Amino acid sequence: MTAPLAAQCDVGIVVYEPDLPILADLVRTIAREGRAIWIFQNSALDSGAISALHHASGGTIHLLHDGTNVGLGVAYNGIAAAARASGSKLLMLFDQDSSPLPGIATGLIASFGRLRANGQRPAAIGPLPVSADEHRFPPPRQARRRSVCGHDTILPADYIISSGSLIDLTALGDIGGFREDFFIDAIDVEWCFRAWQNGFSCWIDSAVKMPHRFGTDRVRIPFTRLFLVRQPPPRLYTYVRNRIAMIAGNGGPAWWRWTSVAYLMLQGIAYWAAYSGERRRVVKAFAMGLADGLRMRLGPGRRGDV
Repeated sequence: MTAPLAAQCDVGIVVYEPDLPILADLVRTIAREGRAIWIFQNSALDSGAISALHHASGGTIHLLHDGTNVGLGVAYNGIAAAARASGSKLLMLFDQDSSPLPGIATGLIASFGRLRANGQRPAAIGPLPVSADEHRFPPPRQARRRSVCGHDTILPADYIISSGSLIDLTALGDIGGFREDFFIDAIDVEWCFRAWQNGFSCWIDSAVKMPHRFGTDRVRIPFTRLFLVRQPPPRLYTYVRNRIAMIAGNGGPAWWRWTSVAYLMLQGIAYWAAYSGERRRVVKAFAMGLADGLRMRLGPGRRGDV
């Protein structure tokens, strides 16, 4: 892993109706590290936006797809295929609203190399996500895998969020691609569980932090100190559906499946209490998600019916 970074790693960003200044800042930061940037259009960018992004990147962006929303799984796999065809061995994925700090790729690639040198088989390593405003909206707790020893600040994780993750494209080929039928939600969780099951590993480098926007509002789970990102009912539908599909299909470790059942029940109560003006839609989203998850009725789904 000692070759120049630009020869090893490309960057992929999936866009859907992005906030252009935030996206341009992301592109500008990553472009300083000398990478080709693949932008997968799940909504079409207009000529002004494309021009602004080319300017921010110094001419290193490549556009993929036609703007039809095909979901995150298709987008991630499409970016990975393009990066692999270009000769890249590593791929960094970012959400359009992440704000990585300069040097994030350098830090993660160095940690990836340390893991390889220590005999590990890392499929992916990610930064520690932190909120842009921790006092207003603290980041979610990371899932630490206790059965594997870490290396200083590099900690094993059951799963990591896709944004900011550095992925070994060879491992991706061995593990299999991201679940395209999930469309959105739990795609990164499912893939990381599958990586562990196939003899690979996933990691977080707590010394590499990445500000990330987790939402504009939060919902407290009753009787706990846990908070949830406030999501619209169509998003709640895919959230519930995909987790139920994983539980019903034995996706992920047994502890995760059992705790997810209890967690979904608490989430339903929390959202019902928080969405006082949309309770019927919330109940419908959870009911449809449960039914479709059990029947494995996946894909884009019935989000428009919620």
